Amino acid sequence: MVEDAQPCNLYREVLILQHHTDIVRALIKVDDHRCVSAGDDCTAALWDIEDGRKLNVFSGHKLPINCILLLKPEPGSYDDILLITGASDKHIKVWNIETGQCLEDITEHNSSVKCLASLPAFDIFISGGEKLCAWSRKGKQLHQVENPGKADIQFLLPIKENRFVAACEESLYVYTVEYCGDSCEIKFFKHLFRQHREAIGSLINVPDGSFASGSLDGLIVLWSSHTLSAIRQFNQIKEEKEFRGIDNHYPFSIQHMISPEKGCIFAAVGNSIYVFDITKDQGRIIAKKQDAHMSKIKHMDFLYHGLYLATCSEDGAIKLWGRAPAEKNDKDYFMNPLETFTGLSSDKIRKLKKSETVEPCLLGECLGHSGAVQLFVDFGEEGFVSCGGDGLLILWKDGVLQNLKRSQFIGEMTGATQSSYTCSTLTGLSRPIFTGDDDQATLRTEESPSD
Repeated sequence: MVEDAQPCNLYREVLILQHHTDIVRALIKVDDHRCVSAGDDCTAALWDIEDGRKLNVFSGHKLPINCILLLKPEPGSYDDILLITGASDKHIKVWNIETGQCLEDITEHNSSVKCLASLPAFDIFISGGEKLCAWSRKGKQLHQVENPGKADIQFLLPIKENRFVAACEESLYVYTVEYCGDSCEIKFFKHLFRQHREAIGSLINVPDGSFASGSLDGLIVLWSSHTLSAIRQFNQIKEEKEFRGIDNHYPFSIQHMISPEKGCIFAAVGNSIYVFDITKDQGRIIAKKQDAHMSKIKHMDFLYHGLYLATCSEDGAIKLWGRAPAEKNDKDYFMNPLETFTGLSSDKIRKLKKSETVEPCLLGECLGHSGAVQLFVDFGEEGFVSCGGDGLLILWKDGVLQNLKRSQFIGEMTGATQSSYTCSTLTGLSRPIFTGDDDQATLRTEESPSD
């Protein structure tokens, strides 16, 4: 139970961002101060997350937008950031994100666009659905290949050596891209030996040069990006009746995974949180929280420079997890998300026995959506943005920090002098600090083992 005051929860202020009239399924960070949302109302919107202003609207699709992608210019280039939107109307549109102008309306995909991925090395992007297509930055079709699977491709993941993985139901296919000048060719490379028994729900890169796939049957497979062979399996449920559950509810399905550092994977397993040590053959469970939500978790990630692990769910809640300050050892200095999440140093984590599992504490709840929360994007000290089935975007802000900013602004307007402002957040994790003179103030984050 979390007390009404929620002393560990920094997010005390909210801004409701209204534009969409249907489910918002896609959300992507543009830079430190902007994000783009898109959804079933066939539109996308650009937002300033400092004050919640709507900067641009991208309209033109006739059916729901399924996926969005940003193409950023190379360092030193004067090219604009491009927004790519793929929709069920079989169109791919290329937008100038600053002006909102549609630069290209691509119709050659010829099927519902389910996923997009960029290949920065070649400055091209890939679209997936019934077919695979390669496109130039300006929207020119470079190559097209047939999808060997019976169903549409749902995920695309770029990996090493100019290759990418396509997930189609329970199967994984690897392709290689050959690019020279204006010529590009996608070549089928390998069909990965079937491991999953049900559709793949999450596909991610892992920092140690591997990638992982998770499916409805609860199985997580770790693959080598070099040899393209399965390295390990985790969370295997042998009985079909068990992983299918009552009325094919799939209670152990993998909806989302993240790998914030080498050696571990955080997975949303049904409505529970699992953290796997992927250096071990059997995938030792470092931490877990059973029944973290009332319904399945749709997305998870770290917020505020690793201060919290946040999860959002079909139950409409966003929950913040970690270790309460009172449960931390002041002598430990936490350097990475796993240490912050468990409240243990890396040495202590390595020394955990196989039977020892850390259970995270509920540090706060962010309740504002009236439907399933699809996902969220972190902006550090500026807060985070969530989107959901209610058509809303909610901007969650650090209430104390916002008060300090307003005090600083009022002080500057009235000529008051104040040399510094200090705000302590969670003891032993981090503290945002304003420093400055009468004319300006800057924000930095100071890491500290304790107050």
